[in-house]
Amino acid sequence: MPVPPSPQATRRALLATGAGASLGLLVGRASGGMAAPAPLLQAPAAQLPGTHQQDLRDPASSRTWRVWVQRPAGPVPGTGHPVLYVLDGNAAFALAAQLARNDATRPPELRPDAAIVVGVGHPGDAVIHPAERQRDYTPPPPGGRATAEAGGAQVLLDFIARELQPRIAQAFPVDAQRQTLSGHSFGGLCVLHALFTRPAQFTRYAATSPSVWWNQGQVLQTAAEFAQNHATAPRAFQARLQLRVGGLEHAQAAATPARAAVQAERRLLERTEALARKLTALAWPELRVQMAVLPGLDHGGAMLPGLTDALALAQQPR
Repeated sequence: MPVPPSPQATRRALLATGAGASLGLLVGRASGGMAAPAPLLQAPAAQLPGTHQQDLRDPASSRTWRVWVQRPAGPVPGTGHPVLYVLDGNAAFALAAQLARNDATRPPELRPDAAIVVGVGHPGDAVIHPAERQRDYTPPPPGGRATAEAGGAQVLLDFIARELQPRIAQAFPVDAQRQTLSGHSFGGLCVLHALFTRPAQFTRYAATSPSVWWNQGQVLQTAAEFAQNHATAPRAFQARLQLRVGGLEHAQAAATPARAAVQAERRLLERTEALARKLTALAWPELRVQMAVLPGLDHGGAMLPGLTDALALAQQPR
């Protein structure tokens, strides 16, 4: 008589069958005499509806940035569409664009104004471009100029001002008083540099886990100069600053000694909180500061909730 299979053999056979069925979804196989469907991974690439992508060369600097634009998913508000400019577009644009599209599905009484989302990133399919991020998002050294490795924040901000913002304003009815720049980490550092050196280019600034430690805390000195330069009213800008930082971004919460050493050196949580206190103490009606610590989140984990809050900031009424 044949020996019945052991329970272990039966389990292995079932697992093999399940794996084969899953694999068939990806590669395609015949079933019941029917022709096999085309392999899923050979199907056309998925696209985000209402989104356009283009590599733009800056005539002034000869640098090229990849730009994404999400069309507003809703009617034109009376004052025009708010615009959210998202740095690190390779990593963050699709998230922000989908969040904006989701708003269009909410009940009318809960639906915020439809926003235009513009991503600014780098050519290529990598999620993060470390060398280009450091080049483009860090401020030039005091009294110095940008190099091929760092200090190019002014170059990028000039490109946005000269090339990108006029293109968006030409393509859509935009609200000039609701222009938001958002960024995380080095991108957040660039956001702060923009506020402190050209506060009228945007009206709203969202910096999540900004790299305030860069170059011995250079941006904190820039903040002090900003306060001094605009100490006397009237001030030719109206700005809102939203600061977000993860509650775990300090040395005591680090899981490993190496990470603890990095966080102790950078002191990102403590420095960001101190910056928020100093800016709030100015009590300028032209500058509104809102700071929040995101509990239980580390540096990378803060990006998504910071982006969600940045979109909400962009959509806030005037």
